[in-house]
Amino acid sequence: MSPELEQLLNAFWERDTCEPKDQSYWKAMVERLIQVALSKQQGLNRQQFLDAMAPRYKELRRARRKPQTMPPKA
Repeated sequence: MSPELEQLLNAFWERDTCEPKDQSYWKAMVERLIQVALSKQQGLNRQQFLDAMAPRYKELRRARRKPQTMPPKA
């Protein structure tokens, strides 16, 4: 995956997990990175691009999610 797409995925994560005071910054960052990525992709509209990114972002969220703690076996 390209560094630009990795940066966008990280920006999605920050947007979704940041403190409320930082929300507007990360929303703007995501929009800017989407525009940059779309300018490099021929033949994709915004929705197609976001649909293609969704499984990758789901995978990133799963990887970054804190593991659930299991109670010790008795």
